[in-house]
Amino acid sequence: MKKALLFGIKLVLTTLCLWWALKGLDWEASVFRNPGAMIWSWALPGLGLAIVTIVLTALRLWVLLAAQDIRISLWRAVELTLIGNLFSLAAVGGIGGDAVRIFLLIKDHPEKKLAVTMTVMFDHLVGLVAMSLVFFALTAGHFEELASQSAETRAILRFAWMFFTGGLVMVASMFIVAYPPIHHRIHSKGRHWRIAFMRKLPEVYDVFRTGWRHCLVALVVAMVMLPVYYATFWCGTRMAGADVAAGPVLTAMPVVDMVSALPLSVAGIGMREATMKILLEDLVGMAPDVAVAGTLLGFLFTLVWALPGAVLFVRTGGRATVEGARKMEAEDSEPGPPAA
Repeated sequence: MKKALLFGIKLVLTTLCLWWALKGLDWEASVFRNPGAMIWSWALPGLGLAIVTIVLTALRLWVLLAAQDIRISLWRAVELTLIGNLFSLAAVGGIGGDAVRIFLLIKDHPEKKLAVTMTVMFDHLVGLVAMSLVFFALTAGHFEELASQSAETRAILRFAWMFFTGGLVMVASMFIVAYPPIHHRIHSKGRHWRIAFMRKLPEVYDVFRTGWRHCLVALVVAMVMLPVYYATFWCGTRMAGADVAAGPVLTAMPVVDMVSALPLSVAGIGMREATMKILLEDLVGMAPDVAVAGTLLGFLFTLVWALPGAVLFVRTGGRATVEGARKMEAEDSEPGPPAA
């Protein structure tokens, strides 16, 4: 019931955000009303970049799992990524993509439950660090130029700078706290988490510190993957009729990606389009209807690859996988006895 209520709230917020993004568009000139005006030759590059994004995302997870001595094939990592994307994009059964990936990995490696769970979570942290570095790299040298736009753009960029800076500080702090001498000092007087999962978390993170080479490779893969992913939205804007270089879209996308990742709408729909409409109108004078249409098309390129994920999901047991993931989430949310 609680999950259904939260999903209902997100659905309402998604509708409101999408309504705001579509508000005031020039529908007469929009490709929404004139699909024949789309430049269809950009569809294939967009789809191609979307699948390359999936492969690179799978490669990042594969490398991080290897750091925890969890061995799977790269194809298996691609399968898990496709299935996870299906749940993340389509919100199947109220279960997130992470829960499904964790459940399927634990089925293959039951003795590595904690390591699997934390690796999937750490995968997001690597993505956050990569997104922060890409954002600062793309905006370096012209912060003032970007911040001299409209009040909305200035507010969005300032929030992004604080968010990404805070994210880097948070990740660094987690590694510092997980460092054994510091961790032992913190708990020297018997201060322990009541939840077993949280008690063991620093040990798992310290594996990534000692296996820093795997983390570095995963970070490099993530930093290559992000521009590829962002370029799918550039293809979307070109398909919608925008004559714009890739640079401005790539500059805007880390901010758009950050906003759409906030758990306020279903798969970031509405949040992504509204933010892109503001930024691209300010940065390159792109018509709002083109910016919104291009963003939706970029999302569609990714959504298309959820279809193979659906086929693979059925092969894994379908409903049994959903029920197993739901049961696992319920068990992990229960507190354990206090540590001795």
